[in-house]
Amino acid sequence: MSAVISLLVVFSLLAAVLIMDTMEKKYALQADYSYNGATTQSRITTEILSALTHDVHIYVVSSLGNQNNTILSLLDRYRTVSKHFTYSEESLARSPYLLTMFTGSVGDDQVSSDCIIVYCQDTGRARVLKNGDFPVYEYSTETGYYIQTGFNYEKPLTEAIVYVSQDNPLTVQFLTGHNELSGENITNLETILSGANYYIQQVNLLNGDTLDPANPLLIICPQLDFSSRELSLLTDFAEDGGKFMILSDYTDPLDLTNFNSLLLEYGVGFFPGLVMAESTDRSGYYDDLQAFLLPYMQSSELTDPLIESNKAILIMPGTRALRMPQVTDTSLTVDPLLISGKAYIRDYTFSAPDSPEKQATDEEGYFALGVLSTRLTGRGNVSRAVIIGNHLMFTDYWVESNTYAADFLLRSLQFLQGDAPVKLDISSKANREPLVMGSRLPAILAISLLPLSVLAAALFILLPRKHR
Repeated sequence: MSAVISLLVVFSLLAAVLIMDTMEKKYALQADYSYNGATTQSRITTEILSALTHDVHIYVVSSLGNQNNTILSLLDRYRTVSKHFTYSEESLARSPYLLTMFTGSVGDDQVSSDCIIVYCQDTGRARVLKNGDFPVYEYSTETGYYIQTGFNYEKPLTEAIVYVSQDNPLTVQFLTGHNELSGENITNLETILSGANYYIQQVNLLNGDTLDPANPLLIICPQLDFSSRELSLLTDFAEDGGKFMILSDYTDPLDLTNFNSLLLEYGVGFFPGLVMAESTDRSGYYDDLQAFLLPYMQSSELTDPLIESNKAILIMPGTRALRMPQVTDTSLTVDPLLISGKAYIRDYTFSAPDSPEKQATDEEGYFALGVLSTRLTGRGNVSRAVIIGNHLMFTDYWVESNTYAADFLLRSLQFLQGDAPVKLDISSKANREPLVMGSRLPAILAISLLPLSVLAAALFILLPRKHR
């Protein structure tokens, strides 16, 4: 009888373990013992998941032995919050279709053997996250470099869920077809925009693409001129109230006739040459680098929120200045946003072209480095353009991450578009990679087999005694 009771107790314990495991998977009841609570989502994430109306599925793609159990544990908790969220573990060896399934929406080279694909079938949008999206870095005053302090998984995952599931995401149009800056050269800028859940739409007017006046058009350092037809389309875009953000560089060509005509519609042009801070104006440049300007942010409707929140620090390496002609057109206003300190323009078309030293022919003064132009169009609409003589302030990771360039970019787009981007205030929770088993099955078997082995040992001893 005692053996039967013992057997019933063992089976009861085994059933309890299996039931608790099922309940944990369904309701995420497991306590979070990860470093810094890395597998527990924030209130913001819980609210976003609870509000989902479209199904979002995450493909966790990993090669053999590279499963990230912290991410899987976090996704387990995500899954319990909303019936619209699911995830699966995949490998390209088992699911090679993933390589081509998302090519059109995320790029040919995004899906790899170790990545996370966040996908919403209803909207048709996808985002691919890779290992480089999760590390947390802090600046070390000892080394002068950024060092990795851990990992943060929640913010990128939740931002990707918001991006793919939005019905009408904010959109930024990128003009292409004129050898504009692209690819790896603007990865950091695109990261800023995607982090704020903007949808980036490439527009090539020569290929028949159309412009939407509701979304700002970003023009980044064109090397080839617009055709007459393109200029006409851009003018129509402006007449319909379209907004521009134009970035240029001191090495960009100045003889782009139609591009310059567009700039003149907004009352500006560019100086030839590189703006260099005067060596005596120590507050006008960074460190000992006179070409790394520290501009003075001017008060305006666009910049006042940044100034009031102490986010006016910017670094502008390799900048060209904007000409501010006398504006006689009452339908046009041009407001400076960024002004240099005491500086000169090293015009390489004159003597000593390879020398950064000030020459007698160089123009000197305080120069506009960024402006906001506002035009009342003939069709009764308001068209605006933010024009900046620099792109590295947004495209260079070190420069951007040490300043408030991302805030300036997002504020400019918000001002042009009239809508604030979705930027989640989820605090970073750096964590170390845990030492964990690859599967819960060994733990369950160990717990189950331990009492069974005790029972077997007891039966082995007691049964021979019973028959003596």
